[in-house]
Amino acid sequence: MVRKWVVVVIIVAVGIWLWPSSEQESIKRRADSAALRATAFGPVKGGQDIHDTFAWLGVPFAAPPVNGLRWRAPRPPRPWSAPREAINFREPCTQLAGPLDGTLEEGPVVGNEDCLYLNIWSPRSHSESDSDALPVMVWIHGGGNSVGTANTYSGALLAAEGQVVVVTINYRLGVLGWMSHPALRTPDRDLLDASGNYGNLDMIAALQWVKNNIGHFGGAADNVTIFGESAGGLNVYTLIASPMAKGLFHKAISQSGMVSTTPQWRAENFADDENPGHALSSREWLSGQLQYAGLAQDAKAAQAMQLLMTNEDVQEFMYSRSALQILQGLSGGAGMYFAPNSLRDGTVLPKETLFTLFDNPELYNNVPLITGTNRDEVKLFMAQDPVFVERRFGLLPRIRDLDAFNSTAAYGSDNWKALAVDESAARITDRGGKPVYAYRWDWDEGGKNLLVDFSTLLGASHGLEVPFVFGNFEGAIGVPGLYTEENIPGRDILASQMRSYWTQFAHTGAPGKGRRGDLHLWQPWGFSEKNLMLLDTPSGGGLRMVEEPMTIAMLKERVAGDKSITDLRERCSLYVEMFLLPNSGDDTWDEESYTALGCGLFEPWSLENRG
Repeated sequence: MVRKWVVVVIIVAVGIWLWPSSEQESIKRRADSAALRATAFGPVKGGQDIHDTFAWLGVPFAAPPVNGLRWRAPRPPRPWSAPREAINFREPCTQLAGPLDGTLEEGPVVGNEDCLYLNIWSPRSHSESDSDALPVMVWIHGGGNSVGTANTYSGALLAAEGQVVVVTINYRLGVLGWMSHPALRTPDRDLLDASGNYGNLDMIAALQWVKNNIGHFGGAADNVTIFGESAGGLNVYTLIASPMAKGLFHKAISQSGMVSTTPQWRAENFADDENPGHALSSREWLSGQLQYAGLAQDAKAAQAMQLLMTNEDVQEFMYSRSALQILQGLSGGAGMYFAPNSLRDGTVLPKETLFTLFDNPELYNNVPLITGTNRDEVKLFMAQDPVFVERRFGLLPRIRDLDAFNSTAAYGSDNWKALAVDESAARITDRGGKPVYAYRWDWDEGGKNLLVDFSTLLGASHGLEVPFVFGNFEGAIGVPGLYTEENIPGRDILASQMRSYWTQFAHTGAPGKGRRGDLHLWQPWGFSEKNLMLLDTPSGGGLRMVEEPMTIAMLKERVAGDKSITDLRERCSLYVEMFLLPNSGDDTWDEESYTALGCGLFEPWSLENRG
């Protein structure tokens, strides 16, 4: 059965029993005069952190996007003169409560619209006055672009071990971060205020802050690597595409990132338009808001009311809503909801799709790239779906049909790899772009006992590689019972190797043999037939280069010839989920092939799961 977890629909970091650790907040930091640094807006005083690092937490990189600055491009923060203590995290951006919000707050909505802050870690051994500035790694968190926070990722070990400066950033989320509506394109707004891409603009503002200030923290402004996972990986790709981010970074790492961006019509139209808008398009969201406010009795009345409202009326109503009201009626697993983001507005992001841009290196920010996926990406989502996994006694998971579970997981995970890795790497490399280094993460040694077998249920699933990169398994978001005495030694070896590759890439633009020069040589895509690095423990075969292609053409052939799919509608739905929804029909959709499957009976958009 085709479900909404299919990779082209959901690009989130979510778990089965995920929880945010309080380890970072439990560290008792004190401001230290040795960690006093200047910035363009005023001095900040950080403190000592673990792994012999200094940390500066909750540093503002933009003005609070509140009141009249909601749904506008970020503005510079207001300057200050007295040293500002920077030893505590600030609140995450406004979001539905869930295990990824990084708080212990109760209530349906947590966080604050005043959230544009970043965190910095730098080795204490590296002085601000040192002439050899360190590479900078800027982390963009995942969470479907609707939940999450920079606060749950400690950069201390990565900074100390790799001799880099680590920065983690917040950005506006969900409908507060992305809102494309005609009423927000009035003459008093410039192209940035009217873009709808406020979350993307926050990331760009953070990178601009890094360029202007990171030298005071020991970092090299001319050697910045952006890296992110899931939605953060997508955001890495969109920064590569954005003309506004030109010169703000020099290398990029996309972990399980997608290349699907949203055209304006999809972000704005009503769901019953000829070109149907997303279920949470701006007009559909506004219809819901009018009903919650008691101004319209039902969706039909709300739609009619919208069409009669002036732009000024719409703006006044939107800005009158509280953050709690703005998120009213939205729901999803782990607090996430899927709303349009990464909008092709023509200013922040080009009108063209990313695949189109990758055909010409002059059209995007052409930098060395690491891109990869996890072998069993979508098992994490399927493990939460009662269609595939039942809960014994309401708690213990049991896979209903193992063959169907693995087959369905392969479709979603392979599609993810085809889009994020093979198709992107081939386009960039074949058209003369900078080197691309591709990987697949295969660690599937999760604990197993009489109650649950994580090696099968999750395998090498989505998001599980993140603690390997940061090395904070105890302080990361985790799954109880995943790590055991048996798998921890291999886990720690692989984690150390990954950090070695990641930081060597930050230093040089090539992962090579890692920082110590003792790892398997990671060759760039196109260098030889073996163009994919498998990241696994020694017991899983270890680090090795392989040739395991996965393309859209291969997947279309698989869907067409899969004899295990006996229901025509199911086959057509699978085709729509995999090839229509990414980029809303651009790049991978083929009407002729769809019809040839016998799917002419079904209007494609009617098969979209709008739940």
